[in-house]
Amino acid sequence: MKKILFLSISLTALFSNFAEAQINAQQTVNDIVTNERRFADKNAVDKTAGSKYFNETFLPAKIVGSNEIILVRHNAYTDDMEVSVNDDIKIVPAETNMVINMVNGSISYEYVPYTNEKGVKKEGYLKLVSNNPKVKIYKSEVVYLKPEVHPASGYDTYQPASYKKAKDEYFIKIGDSEIKTLPLKKKAIVSIVPEKEKEIASFIKENKISFSEDADLNQLGKFINSLM
Repeated sequence: MKKILFLSISLTALFSNFAEAQINAQQTVNDIVTNERRFADKNAVDKTAGSKYFNETFLPAKIVGSNEIILVRHNAYTDDMEVSVNDDIKIVPAETNMVINMVNGSISYEYVPYTNEKGVKKEGYLKLVSNNPKVKIYKSEVVYLKPEVHPASGYDTYQPASYKKAKDEYFIKIGDSEIKTLPLKKKAIVSIVPEKEKEIASFIKENKISFSEDADLNQLGKFINSLM
């Protein structure tokens, strides 16, 4: 009788948590439209050279836990997820571990805490490169503002401020561990699973894995996941 009661309580808690997650995701979608105070004005024209985006096109997407389709794009300068609502641009209220999947299934973003290559703890959107149960590889998309440069002499020319894409930085999450920087060097990668270094090294060699190609890193992530 005690076992049955415990199972009943566990199932109730499980479905309660799942329902709560769905409600939170749907509330996030609702907030985009109804809670104007949570959004900055993103409709002002920015004449700065370059782009704040890796892709300026709004793409259909879903926030995990909600069935509603929204049109989003990632602002890599402010690290906001922008959404197009009735010809206005709003901001998706970010929540830790929130996942946004593009409807075509090719792109996913997670809003997560992570540690960058300088050892600084941050929280923001990371793009999923390899999504597996035990191994996840992420990529940051960052745009910075390069300041204007005034001529120091008559031989120099004025250079206006412009948006520039930062160097790609990759991250890895093993099991329930923290998300940390993934150095794209063979020595660092083969040591991800110390007891499987030979297998990982052989896989990299046999499949001619390029650490500069996201598709190859996706394959690598899947293989490492299969070893765990």
